[in-house]
Amino acid sequence: MSTATLDRSIAYAAPTAAPLTLTDRCDAPAVVGGPNGRTGRGACGAQGFVRAALPSGNDLVFCAHHGREQEAALAAAGAIIRDQSSELSVEVS
Repeated sequence: MSTATLDRSIAYAAPTAAPLTLTDRCDAPAVVGGPNGRTGRGACGAQGFVRAALPSGNDLVFCAHHGREQEAALAAAGAIIRDQSSELSVEVS
């Protein structure tokens, strides 16, 4: 039998919210249409503009709409939120 011990001197790094890329997609559940015309539940799948790094080390990605919708709950859960939705209004010349 082995005994595990807890070393309380270990320092944990705070989670960080990494920048988003074009391949990041919204994790929020949404009603989506299937090829047969039926609707069902699935991931939103829109381009991600908000990343929430949770205290557990996991992260969630949301489109701007779902990010605004979930922001208060994520902040209350201690998530670090990186909102890049301001890039939606940038004009490209």
